[in-house]
Amino acid sequence: MFEYKGFEVYWEGHGSVKIVDEGFTVVVDPHSKVSDVEEADLVLITQPDEKHYDRDLVEKLCTDRTCVVAPKSMESYSVPCNDVEYIEENEVIDIFGIEIEAVPLENQESQGIGYRFVMRGTSFYVSGDIRSTESMHDLEGRVDICFLPVDGVNTMDLDGAVNAAVRIKPRVVVPYHYGEPFFSEKVDVNVLKAELEDRSIGCKLLRSHT
Repeated sequence: MFEYKGFEVYWEGHGSVKIVDEGFTVVVDPHSKVSDVEEADLVLITQPDEKHYDRDLVEKLCTDRTCVVAPKSMESYSVPCNDVEYIEENEVIDIFGIEIEAVPLENQESQGIGYRFVMRGTSFYVSGDIRSTESMHDLEGRVDICFLPVDGVNTMDLDGAVNAAVRIKPRVVVPYHYGEPFFSEKVDVNVLKAELEDRSIGCKLLRSHT
Protein backbone atom coordinates (compact mmCIF):
# COMPACT_ATOMS: atom_id res chain seq x y z
CA MET A 1 0.00 0.00 0.00
CA PHE A 2 1.04 3.58 -0.52
CA GLU A 3 -0.64 6.88 0.21
CA TYR A 4 -1.37 9.54 -2.36
CA LYS A 5 -3.13 12.80 -1.48
CA GLY A 6 -5.00 11.14 1.36
CA PHE A 7 -5.92 7.98 -0.59
CA GLU A 8 -4.75 4.52 0.42
CA VAL A 9 -3.81 2.66 -2.75
CA TYR A 10 -3.56 -1.15 -2.74
CA TRP A 11 -2.73 -3.84 -5.24
CA GLU A 12 -4.19 -6.99 -3.70
CA GLY A 13 -2.97 -9.39 -6.38
CA HIS A 14 -3.67 -10.23 -10.02
CA GLY A 15 -6.31 -7.74 -11.26
CA SER A 16 -7.58 -6.74 -7.82
CA VAL A 17 -7.14 -3.10 -6.80
CA LYS A 18 -8.47 -1.25 -3.75
CA ILE A 19 -8.67 2.48 -3.18
CA VAL A 20 -9.72 3.77 0.25
CA ASP A 21 -10.69 7.40 0.83
CA GLU A 22 -11.47 8.11 4.49
CA GLY A 23 -13.50 4.93 4.85
CA PHE A 24 -15.06 5.03 1.37
CA THR A 25 -13.82 1.94 -0.47
CA VAL A 26 -13.58 1.34 -4.21
CA VAL A 27 -12.50 -2.10 -5.39
CA VAL A 28 -11.74 -3.30 -8.90
CA ASP A 29 -12.05 -7.00 -9.73
CA PRO A 30 -12.01 -8.28 -6.14
CA HIS A 31 -11.11 -11.96 -6.00
CA SER A 32 -11.16 -14.37 -3.07
CA LYS A 33 -7.72 -15.75 -3.99
CA VAL A 34 -6.07 -12.38 -3.37
CA SER A 35 -8.48 -9.92 -1.74
CA ASP A 36 -8.99 -9.24 1.95
CA VAL A 37 -11.78 -6.69 1.39
CA GLU A 38 -14.88 -7.36 3.50
CA GLU A 39 -17.23 -4.71 2.13
CA ALA A 40 -17.12 -1.97 -0.46
CA ASP A 41 -19.04 1.12 -1.51
CA LEU A 42 -18.21 0.85 -5.20
CA VAL A 43 -17.21 -2.29 -7.11
CA LEU A 44 -15.86 -2.07 -10.66
CA ILE A 45 -15.76 -5.29 -12.71
CA THR A 46 -13.64 -5.24 -15.86
CA GLN A 47 -14.84 -8.50 -17.45
CA PRO A 48 -16.75 -11.75 -16.82
CA ASP A 49 -13.65 -13.97 -16.84
CA GLU A 50 -13.49 -16.00 -13.61
CA LYS A 51 -10.07 -14.55 -12.77
CA HIS A 52 -11.62 -11.09 -12.66
CA TYR A 53 -15.22 -11.71 -11.64
CA ASP A 54 -15.59 -13.64 -8.39
CA ARG A 55 -19.36 -13.72 -8.02
CA ASP A 56 -19.35 -15.18 -4.50
CA LEU A 57 -16.99 -12.50 -3.19
CA VAL A 58 -18.97 -9.71 -4.84
CA GLU A 59 -22.07 -11.01 -3.11
CA LYS A 60 -20.30 -11.07 0.27
CA LEU A 61 -18.91 -7.55 0.10
CA CYS A 62 -22.06 -5.85 -1.18
CA THR A 63 -24.11 -3.91 1.37
CA ASP A 64 -27.33 -1.93 1.01
CA ARG A 65 -25.31 1.08 -0.16
CA THR A 66 -22.98 -0.74 -2.58
CA CYS A 67 -23.07 -0.09 -6.32
CA VAL A 68 -21.50 -2.48 -8.83
CA VAL A 69 -20.43 -1.22 -12.26
CA ALA A 70 -19.84 -3.81 -14.99
CA PRO A 71 -19.41 -3.83 -18.79
CA LYS A 72 -22.45 -4.22 -21.05
CA SER A 73 -21.14 -7.67 -21.97
CA MET A 74 -22.19 -8.84 -18.49
CA GLU A 75 -25.88 -7.88 -18.71
CA SER A 76 -26.85 -11.54 -19.08
CA TYR A 77 -24.92 -12.44 -15.89
CA SER A 78 -26.53 -12.53 -12.49
CA VAL A 79 -24.56 -9.91 -10.59
CA PRO A 80 -25.51 -10.32 -6.91
CA CYS A 81 -26.06 -6.72 -5.86
CA ASN A 82 -29.17 -4.54 -5.53
CA ASP A 83 -27.59 -1.66 -7.48
CA VAL A 84 -25.85 -2.66 -10.71
CA GLU A 85 -24.95 -0.25 -13.51
CA TYR A 86 -23.78 -1.45 -16.93
CA ILE A 87 -21.42 0.70 -18.97
CA GLU A 88 -20.31 0.70 -22.61
CA GLU A 89 -16.89 1.49 -24.06
CA ASN A 90 -16.12 5.23 -23.94
CA GLU A 91 -19.22 5.91 -21.84
CA VAL A 92 -18.89 8.18 -18.79
CA ILE A 93 -21.22 7.87 -15.80
CA ASP A 94 -21.41 9.40 -12.33
CA ILE A 95 -21.78 7.21 -9.23
CA PHE A 96 -21.56 8.74 -5.75
CA GLY A 97 -20.06 11.85 -7.33
CA ILE A 98 -17.26 9.75 -8.87
CA GLU A 99 -16.74 10.17 -12.61
CA ILE A 100 -16.31 6.70 -14.14
CA GLU A 101 -15.13 6.24 -17.72
CA ALA A 102 -15.07 2.92 -19.59
CA VAL A 103 -11.82 2.57 -21.55
CA PRO A 104 -11.64 0.01 -24.42
CA LEU A 105 -9.24 -2.91 -23.95
CA GLU A 106 -8.12 -3.46 -27.56
CA ASN A 107 -8.01 -7.17 -26.73
CA GLN A 108 -10.02 -9.46 -29.00
CA GLU A 109 -9.82 -12.25 -26.44
CA SER A 110 -11.66 -10.22 -23.81
CA GLN A 111 -15.22 -8.93 -23.44
CA GLY A 112 -14.11 -6.37 -20.92
CA ILE A 113 -13.16 -2.76 -20.36
CA GLY A 114 -10.74 -0.73 -18.28
CA TYR A 115 -11.76 2.07 -15.94
CA ARG A 116 -10.65 5.63 -15.44
CA PHE A 117 -12.32 7.13 -12.39
CA VAL A 118 -11.93 10.45 -10.62
CA MET A 119 -12.25 10.96 -6.85
CA ARG A 120 -11.70 14.36 -5.23
CA GLY A 121 -9.84 15.59 -8.27
CA THR A 122 -7.48 12.60 -8.38
CA SER A 123 -7.75 10.30 -11.38
CA PHE A 124 -7.12 6.55 -11.32
CA TYR A 125 -6.80 4.24 -14.31
CA VAL A 126 -7.07 0.47 -13.89
CA SER A 127 -6.50 -0.92 -17.36
CA GLY A 128 -7.77 -4.50 -17.15
CA ASP A 129 -6.54 -7.06 -19.70
CA ILE A 130 -5.21 -4.52 -22.18
CA ARG A 131 -2.80 -5.47 -24.97
CA SER A 132 -2.53 -2.40 -27.18
CA THR A 133 -1.87 1.25 -26.40
CA GLU A 134 -4.22 2.54 -29.11
CA SER A 135 -7.14 3.07 -26.72
CA MET A 136 -4.88 5.02 -24.37
CA HIS A 137 -4.45 7.95 -26.73
CA ASP A 138 -7.17 10.00 -25.02
CA LEU A 139 -5.78 9.33 -21.54
CA GLU A 140 -2.66 11.45 -21.95
CA GLY A 141 -2.37 13.89 -19.10
CA ARG A 142 -5.65 12.69 -17.54
CA VAL A 143 -4.34 10.07 -15.11
CA ASP A 144 -2.59 10.42 -11.76
CA ILE A 145 -2.35 6.76 -10.64
CA CYS A 146 -2.11 4.16 -13.39
CA PHE A 147 -2.34 0.37 -12.98
CA LEU A 148 -0.83 -1.44 -15.97
CA PRO A 149 -0.56 -5.20 -16.59
CA VAL A 150 2.87 -6.71 -17.23
CA ASP A 151 2.33 -10.49 -17.41
CA GLY A 152 2.97 -10.67 -21.17
CA VAL A 153 0.69 -13.71 -21.47
CA ASN A 154 -2.84 -12.37 -21.78
CA THR A 155 -1.86 -8.70 -21.72
CA MET A 156 1.02 -6.40 -22.56
CA ASP A 157 4.50 -7.14 -21.27
CA LEU A 158 7.05 -4.85 -19.59
CA ASP A 159 7.94 -3.07 -22.84
CA GLY A 160 4.26 -2.56 -23.57
CA ALA A 161 3.74 -1.10 -20.11
CA VAL A 162 6.63 1.33 -20.64
CA ASN A 163 5.14 2.44 -23.96
CA ALA A 164 1.71 2.83 -22.36
CA ALA A 165 3.10 4.89 -19.50
CA VAL A 166 5.00 7.17 -21.87
CA ARG A 167 1.78 7.70 -23.82
CA ILE A 168 -0.42 8.33 -20.76
CA LYS A 169 2.14 10.29 -18.72
CA PRO A 170 0.67 9.52 -15.28
CA ARG A 171 2.26 10.68 -12.06
CA VAL A 172 2.62 7.11 -10.73
CA VAL A 173 2.51 3.70 -12.43
CA VAL A 174 1.73 0.54 -10.47
CA PRO A 175 2.49 -2.71 -12.34
CA TYR A 176 -0.11 -5.41 -11.72
CA HIS A 177 -1.65 -8.52 -13.29
CA TYR A 178 1.38 -10.78 -12.83
CA GLY A 179 2.66 -13.47 -10.48
CA GLU A 180 0.80 -15.94 -8.31
CA PRO A 181 -1.83 -17.28 -8.05
CA PHE A 182 -2.60 -17.19 -11.78
CA PHE A 183 0.82 -16.77 -13.42
CA SER A 184 3.99 -18.73 -12.71
CA GLU A 185 6.22 -16.72 -15.07
CA LYS A 186 8.69 -14.43 -13.37
CA VAL A 187 8.45 -10.72 -14.21
CA ASP A 188 11.24 -8.36 -13.16
CA VAL A 189 9.21 -5.25 -12.38
CA ASN A 190 12.39 -3.50 -11.22
CA VAL A 191 13.20 -3.16 -14.92
CA LEU A 192 9.93 -1.29 -15.41
CA LYS A 193 10.64 0.97 -12.44
CA ALA A 194 14.07 1.88 -13.77
CA GLU A 195 12.77 2.53 -17.29
CA LEU A 196 9.98 4.78 -16.04
CA GLU A 197 12.11 6.73 -13.59
CA ASP A 198 14.57 7.42 -16.43
CA ARG A 199 11.58 9.08 -18.12
CA SER A 200 10.60 11.02 -14.98
CA ILE A 201 7.51 8.87 -14.36
CA GLY A 202 6.99 7.59 -10.83
CA CYS A 203 6.59 3.87 -10.20
CA LYS A 204 5.42 2.04 -7.09
CA LEU A 205 6.11 -1.67 -6.73
CA LEU A 206 3.46 -3.09 -4.42
CA ARG A 207 3.33 -6.53 -2.85
CA SER A 208 0.24 -8.62 -3.40
CA HIS A 209 -1.40 -10.61 -0.60
CA THR A 210 -0.42 -13.93 -2.22
